[in-house]
Amino acid sequence: MSAIKQSLYYGVGIVMMKGVSLLMMPYVTGHLPTKEYGSLEVLILLADIGTILVGFGLIDAMYRYVGSSEGKKRQLLIANCFSLSLIAAVMGGVIVWLIMPWLLLYIPAKVEVYQVVLIAIPTLLDGLIAIPLTLMRMQSLAKWFCIFNVIKAIVQALLIVIMLEHGLGIDGVLIASTASSILMLVFLLKFQWQQMGRLGYLGYSLPLLKFGGPIVISGIGMFAVTGLDKWILADKVNVEALAVYAISAKFALILSLLMQPFCLWWFPNRIKILQQDNGTQQCAEKAILGCNLIVFLAFSMLLTVPSFIYLCLPSDYYLAAKLSVALILVSAIKNLSELMNLGCFSGESSQKQMWIQCLCAVIAVVGYYFLIPLYGVWAAVAVLGSVYSMRLVLFYCVSQSLEPLPYKHAYWIKTLCICSMAYLFHSVISTMFSTWMVFISGGVISIFTIILLVYLNTFPNLRSQLTGKFTSLNFRYITNFRKV
Repeated sequence: MSAIKQSLYYGVGIVMMKGVSLLMMPYVTGHLPTKEYGSLEVLILLADIGTILVGFGLIDAMYRYVGSSEGKKRQLLIANCFSLSLIAAVMGGVIVWLIMPWLLLYIPAKVEVYQVVLIAIPTLLDGLIAIPLTLMRMQSLAKWFCIFNVIKAIVQALLIVIMLEHGLGIDGVLIASTASSILMLVFLLKFQWQQMGRLGYLGYSLPLLKFGGPIVISGIGMFAVTGLDKWILADKVNVEALAVYAISAKFALILSLLMQPFCLWWFPNRIKILQQDNGTQQCAEKAILGCNLIVFLAFSMLLTVPSFIYLCLPSDYYLAAKLSVALILVSAIKNLSELMNLGCFSGESSQKQMWIQCLCAVIAVVGYYFLIPLYGVWAAVAVLGSVYSMRLVLFYCVSQSLEPLPYKHAYWIKTLCICSMAYLFHSVISTMFSTWMVFISGGVISIFTIILLVYLNTFPNLRSQLTGKFTSLNFRYITNFRKV
């Protein structure tokens, strides 16, 4: 299956897997007051940190070791990863139960024991679900990846509607998440067993955990950057402020969601491609292509998301329209840094990434602690933007020192300039239109802008690919994609 066709399947699958909460946001916010929505976000924060801990960094370790192995060794590595994930899930469940009184005491919102249990179940199962889904991506089984995620998403969405219509509030959302995760795992177990053939093998645990350990620490550091802001907002301001900020952050998350078709293909294959002939050139080209996509998608969202919030969400969330503009830019910086970070994954250890993440975490924690009580949600946005900008610079410099890649930055800079001028034009004309017309004009300008970018060859070779002139010089991207 070609890389482009895989990306289409991944696009549908990831939108359904991660996009349920985004697609249903107008419906959910219409059924939950801001205080209840804020309490739900606090529980989701617990799930975020739990997912990092029980994941053990095994997905990144699979990219590194399973992707380059074959035969019996590959099968044993997969069995080892799944066994470690199962152990982590069981241990995590025991730990959650033991610290339940402490959690209820310090969670900055009023929640019940059963609500913590309901959020813990899908969190603990996430690591087990992620392993077979990752194997599908590594084996180019994009169609099956899509099917499984569509089934889970449909079940979850239907359950949320049924539960909310019966007045169950946040309990209904939690029950829907738990039920859909259990169903997903049941569906995936047969495929997982075919890949490993046995359970309980732990012979490769040391290298897996050695590689994954720094990833876990990095993940905790990034939680301090992207999760602690919400926690402090709920604790030092109020859960209503958290609800508005969380809505803005979810809209900004759409950028990462839109990038997933590209990233789901690229991230599992980048080490393999790097090791090929002319691998550094191929990796540099694909990373710059990804940067171009990020810049254009962020521009399109800036033109449409604020007016969409005004049109579709209750008035209590209108501040999110302004916050979303800043957080979309922050999300663009975050995604750029991840594309510019290949060198940190090319060796036997990910410690350099860990130290960068920890440094960012320390700065973020200090900024949040001192500034959020004084300036509220805008302080969180300012700290987040500053930290991610520093992270981008550090990742780029360290990655280039470890694995120098011949990036051609002129492509994404040209895209940025064109998109900036189009955004300024839209800002001027939007003062003359109604909210509906602002939303529609934003979409129209986005379409004309992408046509202009392709015509000007800002996306490398994309215009030539679309016009069908397949030469080895002008069509490097399409040729490389078809070879993979």
